[in-house]
Amino acid sequence: MPSVVGKSMTPILDTATPWLVFTDLDGTLLDWRNYSAEVARPALERLRAAGVPVVFCSSKTASEQRALRQSLGLRSVPCIVENGAAIIVPEASGLRIGDWDRAPDERERRVKVLGLRIDEVQDRIDRVRRRTGLELRGYRDISDGELVDLTGLSELAAGRARQRDYSETLIDQLPVETWAKLDDEFAADGLECRHGGRFHTVTGAGTDKGNAVRTLLGLYEAAYGRPVNSVGIGDSANDAPLLAAVGHPYLVAREDGSWADIEVVNVKKMSGKGPAGWVEVTDFLLGS
Repeated sequence: MPSVVGKSMTPILDTATPWLVFTDLDGTLLDWRNYSAEVARPALERLRAAGVPVVFCSSKTASEQRALRQSLGLRSVPCIVENGAAIIVPEASGLRIGDWDRAPDERERRVKVLGLRIDEVQDRIDRVRRRTGLELRGYRDISDGELVDLTGLSELAAGRARQRDYSETLIDQLPVETWAKLDDEFAADGLECRHGGRFHTVTGAGTDKGNAVRTLLGLYEAAYGRPVNSVGIGDSANDAPLLAAVGHPYLVAREDGSWADIEVVNVKKMSGKGPAGWVEVTDFLLGS
């Protein structure tokens, strides 16, 4: 069982060795209600001052993550987008990415696609629609304004969320048993569907946050020529692959104060909700 931890007065993180922090966004670094990172901003600054890169790893699109990185001053770090469907890395990172494709709409960044591109994902979802008779509405089927009404995002943020390159987000509220049956339907077409905090994200089969984290860790370890210590922070079952791929996994509390039911060895539960729990992790790593 995961253990609940409090703050640590003694730093765990040794800044003489390389570290990476991988973090989910909604409900983890970002407040679930207003999508703000302001609570966690001082903790981000502490990690930056310690020379620890913070890598976003979420279902958010490249466009969404780019805007957030810029607002937080995290311009030179890689990111993992759309539930691990792709990794985007700055050319100036020093990592071995010379054979990667150019990232869409991002100058001086390259992308490694670990799943399927959006046209193929949508074509396969259409086949599942026809077989099942279910509507399976996605972001492509609604307007920016409708997504604003569903999520509370600004219209600009909603537009970024709909700029999907490697996955589709489904917005239907179906019974749990229906989603369970759909898993087989998606798998038959080489797709995988994961439930996030609010909606379901469909990607190519075999792609998840954990695969992307391990790939990126391998690039850093090749660049450093030695092992890299890794931290993962999440809040939902969707983050289990991410947390299982790192050496130090942390689970923050959800809005109701409970924790997601996940089975990850050595995961530590933080008492703080969302970004407050994120701050607790930083205090635990760097010393409060």
